[in-house]
Amino acid sequence: MSRRAQAGAAGRPCGETLAEPRFAVCVTTMNRVEVLAACLARLAECDPPPACIVVSDDSADPAMRAANEAVVRGAGNCVYLAGPRRGVCANRNNAVRHCLEHCAGCTHVSFIDDDILVERDFFAAAGRRLAQIAPERRAKTMLTGGASSGPNLHECRSLRLSFACYFEEGDEPQCVNLHASVFPLGLFSGSGWDENIFFGTEDAELALRALHQGYTIELEPALRSRDTMPGDGVLKGDERRAGLTRYQLSCEAARLYIGVKRYWIIEPSILRCAAFLAVYFGNLTVFLAKRRALSQLGPIVRLSKVWRVGAAG
Repeated sequence: MSRRAQAGAAGRPCGETLAEPRFAVCVTTMNRVEVLAACLARLAECDPPPACIVVSDDSADPAMRAANEAVVRGAGNCVYLAGPRRGVCANRNNAVRHCLEHCAGCTHVSFIDDDILVERDFFAAAGRRLAQIAPERRAKTMLTGGASSGPNLHECRSLRLSFACYFEEGDEPQCVNLHASVFPLGLFSGSGWDENIFFGTEDAELALRALHQGYTIELEPALRSRDTMPGDGVLKGDERRAGLTRYQLSCEAARLYIGVKRYWIIEPSILRCAAFLAVYFGNLTVFLAKRRALSQLGPIVRLSKVWRVGAAG
C-alpha cells in the first residue's frame, strides 16, 4: 500500500472495518497544556496518522481541564475525556475503554504520556512489521521499540523482570518500552491496566499477565519515541519526604505489589512469594536506612495496596 493510501485509510471513521492494522492512541495528561499541545501536534504529523486519539486528563483544576480540552479540540481527530484522578493506570483505562467502545475498526493501541514525541514514521513502521506477522499471531503480538530517554536512547533490548522485580536484560523480551510500543486492542477488553498500581512499572505487570495469556512480545527497533521531560514527571517535583520523593515511594510500592501478584496470582508459588518478600523487605530496609527514611516503610506498604492482589485482574 502506498503512503498516500495508508494515510487515507487512517483517516476513515473508526467504525469501518479494514483488513490492515489500524491504530488508536491513548494519551494521558495532567497539568501540562503546552506539553500536551506538542504531543498532539507530533501525532498529527505522523504519516500515516493514527486512526483515533483519545486524551484522558487527570488535571484537578477546572481551568486547567478547560485549557487542555481546548487544545484537544483544536488538534482534530482527537477525543477529550475527563480523567478519574485515581492514578495513571485508571487514567489509561479511561482512555482505552473509549477506544474499545467507539473505535471498533481499530486493531491496535499505543499508550503515551503527554511529554512523549513519537517519530513521524511510528505507525508506518508498526504497520510494516505487523503485516509480516501471520494474522492468527498478529492478534496476540505486542511490538516494542527502544528506550525513550537516557544514554541508551532508542536502543532496542530484550528486557525481563528479575526475581526481585527489577528490569534486567534477558534472552527474550518479557517487558515493553511502554511509550514505544503497540498492543493488540483486544488485550484490554478484559481487565486492562491494574488500577491498584498508582504509578511505577505498571507496564511490566501488564506484560507479565499478557504473556501468561498467550501473547508474545517482539522487538521492533523502528518504533521510536522521545521523552521530552525525562526525570521530570508529575511525581518528580514533590518535596522530599524523609529522603524519598513521591516518585520513589510510588515505585517501591508498585514493586511490592507486582512481586506479590506475580508469585501469588500470575506465577503462583508460595515458596517464591515468601522468598520475594524476604528479599524485598531486606533490600528496602537497607535502602531506607541509608537515607534515614525508615519511617517511610509503613507508607510504602499502604501505598502498595498489596492486600488487593487477589481481587485484581
